[in-house]
Amino acid sequence: MTSTIESSTGTPEPALVYNPFDAAFRSDPYPFYRRMREEEPIHDSPLGFTVLTRYADCVTMLRHPSVSSDSRKSANFRGDMLAQGLDPDEVLLNSTQPFLFTDPPDHTRLRGLVSKAFTPRVVEQLRPRAQSLVDELIDAAAKKGAIDVIEELAYPLPVTIISEMLGVPADDHPKFSAWSRELARSLDPDFVLPPEVLARRQAASEEFTAYFTDLIAKRRAEPRDDLVSALIAAEDEGQHLTENELLATCVLLLIAGHETTVNLIGNGALALLEHPDQLSRLREHPEMIKSAVEELLRFDAP
Repeated sequence: MTSTIESSTGTPEPALVYNPFDAAFRSDPYPFYRRMREEEPIHDSPLGFTVLTRYADCVTMLRHPSVSSDSRKSANFRGDMLAQGLDPDEVLLNSTQPFLFTDPPDHTRLRGLVSKAFTPRVVEQLRPRAQSLVDELIDAAAKKGAIDVIEELAYPLPVTIISEMLGVPADDHPKFSAWSRELARSLDPDFVLPPEVLARRQAASEEFTAYFTDLIAKRRAEPRDDLVSALIAAEDEGQHLTENELLATCVLLLIAGHETTVNLIGNGALALLEHPDQLSRLREHPEMIKSAVEELLRFDAP
């Protein structure tokens, strides 16, 4: 399987095969995306899924009433459950997914409840702490005269903020950070992960669930000014998040908030270093930082 996209010898390019795990693709996917959009905008990957590259096609698919975000509704899911001797309908009743992977009306209800706890006011209140933490991390790097941007800034910043948001005590932050790294691998398909990584991810999931089951019980008994307490209290027309929904939402906040921020900082720093004229412009005009972050999100998305 190859994702070679150019030929320096003038020979015909190989057939298009979408393989996001190929090293050449990961290094620079954009020429490949361009070729796929021009030559085969609706691409059936041999990895078992279809890739859409035109905006209009993506919007149509996302809005189509027969399309689902919930993998549990697929024929493959039901076939896998039956192959394991399980009743798919019973599994569906007893399993909870983060609302990112659900359809209306569940998605509408869950997102509405979470938004009541995750208000703009709550997010804005994080700004001073985030600024203080960044200052601490940069000051430590300045004393050394060097920094590993990923390990010493991009990773500790979001995991610390999310830990504090959820009400995780400071002594547990290292444990929380380790779980976060393993759980983030759930973004990768199982078939590309070695057995030992899958085992670590499963162990982290079980430890995380046990920890937050205990934390949720404590916050039910004694609410505090943290996100877990706010999620427990969130109510919409008499409905609250169930225990499983609370756990799934905590996992979603951890993975979605952590991994995307790490990659934004890493990709953004690299892009600025590779385009020194833009880095110089930003240094001369620091008031442009807000639009610069938006542009970095667009230019090389997490």
